[in-house]
Parts: sequence; C-alpha cells; structure tokens
Amino acid sequence: MRPLLSNFNYLIAKMGLALLVLSLCRLLFFAFNHSYFNTLTFTQLWGGLRFDWMTVTLLYAPFLLSILVDFRTKSKLRKGLFHFSNSLAIVFNTIDFEYFKFTQKRTTADLFTSSGLENDLLNLLPTFFFDYWYLILLAMLLIAFSEWLYRKTEPTSYQAPKFPLYLAFLLPVLGFYIIGFRGGLQLRPLNVIQAGQYAQAKNMAVVLNTPFTIIKSAYKEDIERKSYFTEAKAEQLYSPIMQLKADSSFNPMNVVLIIAESFSKEYIGAFHEGDGYTPFLDSLMLHSLVFDQAYANGKKSIEALPSILAGVPTLMNTAYVSSKYGSNRLEGLGTQLGKENYRTVFYHGGENGTMGFNAFARLAGIEEYVGKDEYPKEGDYDGNWGIFDEPFLQFCVEDLSKGKQPFFATLFTLSSHHPYTVPEPYNEKFEEGPLPILKSVRYADHSLKQFFATAKRTDWFHNTLFVITADHTSQTLRREYNNRLGIYAIPMVFYHSEMSEGKRISTLTQQNDLYPTILDFIGWEGKLVAFGGSALKPKQEGFVVNYLNGLYQFVKGDYVLHFDGEITVAFYDRTKDPELKRNLISEEIPDQAKLENELKALLQQYHTALAENKLMP
Repeated sequence: MRPLLSNFNYLIAKMGLALLVLSLCRLLFFAFNHSYFNTLTFTQLWGGLRFDWMTVTLLYAPFLLSILVDFRTKSKLRKGLFHFSNSLAIVFNTIDFEYFKFTQKRTTADLFTSSGLENDLLNLLPTFFFDYWYLILLAMLLIAFSEWLYRKTEPTSYQAPKFPLYLAFLLPVLGFYIIGFRGGLQLRPLNVIQAGQYAQAKNMAVVLNTPFTIIKSAYKEDIERKSYFTEAKAEQLYSPIMQLKADSSFNPMNVVLIIAESFSKEYIGAFHEGDGYTPFLDSLMLHSLVFDQAYANGKKSIEALPSILAGVPTLMNTAYVSSKYGSNRLEGLGTQLGKENYRTVFYHGGENGTMGFNAFARLAGIEEYVGKDEYPKEGDYDGNWGIFDEPFLQFCVEDLSKGKQPFFATLFTLSSHHPYTVPEPYNEKFEEGPLPILKSVRYADHSLKQFFATAKRTDWFHNTLFVITADHTSQTLRREYNNRLGIYAIPMVFYHSEMSEGKRISTLTQQNDLYPTILDFIGWEGKLVAFGGSALKPKQEGFVVNYLNGLYQFVKGDYVLHFDGEITVAFYDRTKDPELKRNLISEEIPDQAKLENELKALLQQYHTALAENKLMP
C-alpha cells in the first residue's frame, strides 16, 4: 500500500500547491483593488476555491496526465509541465491586479483575439514593463515561491504501484478530475455567472480567477440564443427597428462626433459643481444640450464603436468587432449620411487598423479612414499609441476644411489612455491629480479647446453639430460611481453655435442612442435598426443595457435589474439606493417582472439579429 499512499500524497501535495498559488493571487488581487469591493468574505474565498479547482483541472491538465503515465519521482518533464501551467496562472492573475481598474472585470480571451491589437501591444510592452515593474517582480516572487514549495513537497523515495493498486489510484484521480473539470456535480458545467452564488455582481471578480475567465471565454460561443417568447410576442415587447420622423425639415448640417478616450463623467466638473479636470468642456456645456444620465454600453474602446456608430452593443463575452458576427451587414451613421451625399471620414491618431477601427468604420458606412499613417509629422508621435491629441485635432480641422461639405467626421482621441503621456512642453503646465489619468485628461481637454478655437475660424463651423462623448470610463475616483451602474457613466454633449443657452436632459441615455439621436437632430427621416432610440423624443422612456462578468444589466425608470440569462439575480432602486447595496429581488415589486420581460425580448431580438444577419431593416 505504500506506493499507493505515496501516489496520493504526491498528487495532493502538488494540487494543494496549485490551489494555494491561486488563493494567494486572489488575496493579492483584492489587496490591489480593495476600493472597488465592499469586503472580502469567507463565502467569496470558499466559492473561489470551487473556481480554482476547475482551473487546476483545465490549466494543469498536462501535469496531471504526466502523473498517470510516468511514475518517476524526479521527472524533469513533469516538473516543467507543472511550472509552465503554474507560471501562466500567476502571470494571467497578476495582469488583473492593475488591468481590472480599467475594465472592472477579469480579463477574457478577447484581450488576445481582438483584431488590430498586435502592433499596439508590441509598442506598449516597454511602457507596461516600466510602469508596472512591481507586478513583474511580484510574479517572479510567486514563481520562485512555487518552485521552493515544489521541491519541499517532493518525496525522498518512491516506488510505482503494481497494476491492481494503480487502478485503485487511477479511479479516484479520474473522479477528482472529472468532477473538477465540470466544477462540481451540478447539471451544467461551472461558468462565470455562477460566481454570483457567492457574491454580489459588483464583487464577482473576487470569486473568479483570471485563467478561468480566459479559458471559459476562449471556446464559448459568442451568444447562446434564447427563445423566451414567440417571435410576435418578442416583437411586441421590444423591436430594434424604428421609423424616425423628424419634427422639422432635413437640415444637411455637418456633424463632428468626438469620442474622447476614457472621459469618465466623474472627471468632468460641470457634473460636480466645478470640481473636475475639464475646464473647457465645462464652459462648452453651458451652451450645449447635455444628457445628465448618459451611460456607455461597454468597458472597452473596441466595444464602443459599434454602439456609437451603429447602435449595436456588445452583449456577449467577445467584442462585436472581433466576434464571428463582425462581418454582418449593417447600417450606421456613415451609411445614412452617405446616402445624403455627405463626405464620411473617421480620424484616429493611432496605428492604422488598431482594434479593427478601420474595418468597422467601413462597415458602418464611413468611406475614409485617416490614421497615424496619413499624419504628415513624425515628431508628434507620443511614443506609445499614436499622435498627441492637440496636433492631431488641428490636423483634422485642416483636412476637413479641404474637403467637401456637408461632412460627417468621427474624431477619436487617444492621449488620455495609459501611459497618459503629454507633450514635453505641457509636463509642468498640467497638474497631477489623484489618479495618473487626470493629467492627460487636462491635456485632452486643452486639445479640445484649441480644436474649437481653430474650427471657429473656418467657414463650416456655424453649420456644424458637434457631439462629444466617451468610449468608456476609466479608474474610479468618486465613491458614488463605484458601483455596477456608475462605472458606465459618461458625458454626452450636443453643441451648435446657435445654442445661446444650455439645456440639461435627465432622460436615461446610452451610446446606442447616439445613432438615431444625431439623425433626429438634423431632421433625417427613415427606417433603421438600433438597440436604442432618439433621446430627443420626450415621450420615449430611455433605458440602458450592458453586459459584464456574465450578467446583463438593464436600467429603466428608477430600477436596475441584473439578469444571468435565465433568472433575475438582483433588482435595485437606483434613486433610493444609488450605491446599489440593497437587493429588492424578494420584495415582489411589479416593475421587476416588467423590466425582466423587456430585457428578455431585447436579448432575443439581439441574438436573432446577429445570428441571422438581420441588422438592417
């Protein structure tokens, strides 16, 4: 029996080491991001072990297999297999110690599969190593600690069991592996959404581990089609097909859509009695149409473009642009305005092709793409992402002035992105803030000021609608935004030179609304598909929808609903409970069933539109 017990001891020791490393990574993840979570509880740690067990059976599978086929104690191959899997687990988890602050979720496979990111990642690697050197050091210490424990748990002597005893060893090991591979004995294999059994939606990331979310998202279908209702019933509850009817005749004015990188609402002083980092935008908003309750539909730039330009959110693990539906036929702002003989152009100072921006812009009907390759001055490169905002925005004014009118131009800024570089002359001019991003936000705001100053001297300025919004939010600064709804809060501003006085609109608004709202503003009439609506229609009740960590969030009226695809798991009154701490799911509020049905209908229509290529009316 001694060889048999030795086998079990060896397996338990090595798997215990793997689980210990994942638990240490969880504690460190919480330590780095504790301000984003309420508390770290025993329930979260216990639930985390379940996800870690499944991760071990998946990620360490080559090592486990080597134990079954090779009984030599001092096997260098076996040791190499263990450390390969173990190092991957450490590195993936370590990335999220800091990356979580930007995405508010554990990293998924789309970080590595998103189109156009290869050059950006290569360019930014030196910067990441410099800025986050302590993460590299921490990962190396964890790997060294693992090697020390690995040697400590090696037996001094070992004898392979004979065949009958080998079967006695094999059967329980296979049981451990099969149950772990499924994440338990439940009917369906463990998935990201089950983290909600151990924590609120806001705290689910503590329960999960990064290798698990990467593995599960790598082979999972982008969408799992649901048929909650008959087609007729779903159409009755929600339809993405809308007929815009203008209140006034069509006015073919120019449209400049500015997408400001990482411009969280909480950074903007106009929303906080002047306490912010955007003095120019604050002054512009005094003479603008401002949507006070505007939200992003995603947490990444690659998720923003389909929402903003075509009203198509990313309600799945993979960004729409990178998904298998990314080549579907659709219509967007460029399509509709191109039909009206507009010049359509997309400006972004980054690497041409980054995140598939150029490809999606073309899908949304935008004919021209102007990126770093088309910019004439090499000296304005920031060394990381692309051209600094101020010179690139000036270049945009010049280029627009040379072309025909009317035009529709999308300008995507980039300087307020990590590593938050500003040009050397401005290093002393703009103060640091409580977060590293805020200095670059000040610079980006200054760049907008110079852009408008130059644009005012053109012949097209007074016949132009300027729309300013953000692609997504960034790190949280204010407590009121540190919740599942607040992490999506962005600005949405419409400015025209004829607006002498500003106006604030409190209707719930989302990025999906921009496509129909811009068309509505200029008096365009026609039929379109968008998972939003015109925010200019006073009788239309707005809503917000987004997806994160396996949960759909649906906001309408006073309520926030969290839905896992099968059942509602949380329901909040955002007016009485703005931090979303009190789950009302057990109180049988009538609006809960109503919102759940509306969300189900929206998801069914969304899945159908993607799967059957029906994003056009």
